[in-house]
Amino acid sequence: MVVAIRWRRCILFLFVLGLPTAASSPLLLLAFCSPLQRRSTKKISTVHHHLKHDNNDDDTSFGLYVHIPYCRRRCNYCDFAITPIGANHGNDETRSDGFRKLDAKYKTAILNEIDVIQSTCNHQQETIRLRSIYFGGGTPSLAPLSTLQAILDKIVNSEDSIFILNEDAEITIEMDPGTFDLPYLIAIKEMGFNRISLGVQSFDDDILSTMGRVHRSVDVYSSIEMIQQIYGEYANYSIDLISGVPGLTLAGWTDTLYKAVRLRPRPMHLSLYDLQLEKGTSFGKWYKNAVDMDDARDVLFDKSSSAHPTLPSVEDCAFMYCYGSGYLRSKNYDHYEISSYAYTTPDGTLHRSKHNSNYWGYGAQWYAVGMGSTSNINGVRFARPRALADYVLWTDGLKKDQSELPPWLYKDIGEELDDIDDDLLDVIMTRLRTSEGLDLDWVAQHDNYGDSHVKEILRGFQLALDLGLGRRIDGRNGTYGFIKLSDPKGFIFSNNIISNIFLSLSEM
Repeated sequence: MVVAIRWRRCILFLFVLGLPTAASSPLLLLAFCSPLQRRSTKKISTVHHHLKHDNNDDDTSFGLYVHIPYCRRRCNYCDFAITPIGANHGNDETRSDGFRKLDAKYKTAILNEIDVIQSTCNHQQETIRLRSIYFGGGTPSLAPLSTLQAILDKIVNSEDSIFILNEDAEITIEMDPGTFDLPYLIAIKEMGFNRISLGVQSFDDDILSTMGRVHRSVDVYSSIEMIQQIYGEYANYSIDLISGVPGLTLAGWTDTLYKAVRLRPRPMHLSLYDLQLEKGTSFGKWYKNAVDMDDARDVLFDKSSSAHPTLPSVEDCAFMYCYGSGYLRSKNYDHYEISSYAYTTPDGTLHRSKHNSNYWGYGAQWYAVGMGSTSNINGVRFARPRALADYVLWTDGLKKDQSELPPWLYKDIGEELDDIDDDLLDVIMTRLRTSEGLDLDWVAQHDNYGDSHVKEILRGFQLALDLGLGRRIDGRNGTYGFIKLSDPKGFIFSNNIISNIFLSLSEM
């Protein structure tokens, strides 16, 4: 799950952080008016021997995302591509006939899409090395074990598979507390899943109820206890937490982080997201004014209905982000991306997410299968249908007619120049979300860019330098070096700084 920091709040963060306001900085005003906005000392065992491996791990390997859309119900903040299935989880024999039929259709659809990928690559005599496989959702731990096994087998164990796993490949599955038991956990470990992303969100039952989550704190602790039993003391698992939630106080957030770092086994990774209010969600309807207002100042005076908890103030949200960064870094968590923290073990090992890190790399490429998923291959981004029925029909057609290139490999010649520009914007946006920042020499030496692009990037980044929200690290021997945003203040304003860079590039 990825939830962006609310850019409408950013102008008010200035008062909290003691920075110049838009009124005193024309350049800052320009940025805020811009419409541009995107949205182990000991490790657990690696994937099992029955999965095909390759001992290489370089920039030519890919990630593969598999979308499992099942959820017990839709949470109040959720606008993702999901299919609510109610209480259909647990042992396969306890599931309804309706769910079994739905799951059979969806499993067939995913296998059909994988078939098309493999058929295309076989024709071109290609093999694809994978550094990561990520089962996301939705809630993949609601899927029958037979479905997960069939998909994994099709990817890496079938005779005609063109996928080969790197020896240290990361295979992640998203799981929600209360959706699995010990036998289920044993089975997914035996399949080869060596990393778990646990959707905790909060340890406060009232907050969980407000968010529309089904699980409660007792389920969180029970789930982590089971993870320890099966994966051991150094279990490679991550937890998600959400700030800015209605009813959440500063004391509640500090308590949330305190409880998170005291979990045993310790989470090797944490993802902290600030709540994004989306139209069409329950929260979007409850707090309609905060969603509709284009002027950030009006959000400050938005009054919630007495029937619903109050949204945290702008000042409180700024504090939550800054406190989270400082507190977790003090506990040996590396803040390597705006929302991501990797634990550093005593031997110096960083437990960053390989799969997510691939999204933020230079020239990042990844495959994806499943409804609503988006792939990025050879500069072509392709999003699949978001509704299950539409996705099933789409894959049926894809399987029947393979006379043309699949849509995720097709690029209209007329779009290529725009794609080149979009690719650069994507790199800028993703790299400035990371602690390493953007390598300006990569831009200067790229076939499609050059010194003029670097000049405009630096012109746009001057906003961050003027406000103390970023810095430039000079390169050696006259090279350009890097630019990066400061942690945490620069990260808070990342959307605005990036928008200003985009504005400068648009004037070339």
